[in-house]
Order: sequence, then C-alpha cells, then structure tokens
Amino acid sequence: MADPQPGGNWRMQERPPLMTRRYEFATYAETRKFLDDLAVLSERTGYFPDLNFGKTYVNVSVAPRDETFGAAEYSFTAQTDNLAAQLGG
Repeated sequence: MADPQPGGNWRMQERPPLMTRRYEFATYAETRKFLDDLAVLSERTGYFPDLNFGKTYVNVSVAPRDETFGAAEYSFTAQTDNLAAQLGG
C-alpha cells in the first residue's frame, strides 16, 4: 500500500528529501496563532519541522525521520494544513 501523498501545495525535493510549504496570513496575530498551534502539534507528535517566518508568513520544511517519507511525515503535513486552514492560511 502506498503512503498518502501531501496536498498539492507542498513542494517535494528528492536530494536531500524535503517537503516545503509557505503559509501566508493576513495579520501577525494569525501568524503567531499558527506558530503556537504548530508548536502544540509538534509536542504532541514528536515531530519538529524547520521553520522560517516573518510578520505574515511561515515557511515549513519537513524532512523524513528515516531515509524516505512515510505515514508520520504525511500525517504531520496534513495536520499542518488543517491548522493553517482554520486561520485562513
């Protein structure tokens, strides 16, 4: 059975393996809320992505825990998308 794939907004890179996505928000308050919610998600899942952010955007980079992407990474990206969607990102 194939692993689920991330939504079309995630960019896939093969070498090194990496999934990235940029989320944009209307206000700093929305950006801050997303970052706070993402921190809670990371604590709950034990997965901590690389982040780069500014006032109204967050770039999220997800690397595989093993050599290839699996269910844990795809689940994390889907949950991240859900957090952003709740804020309009």
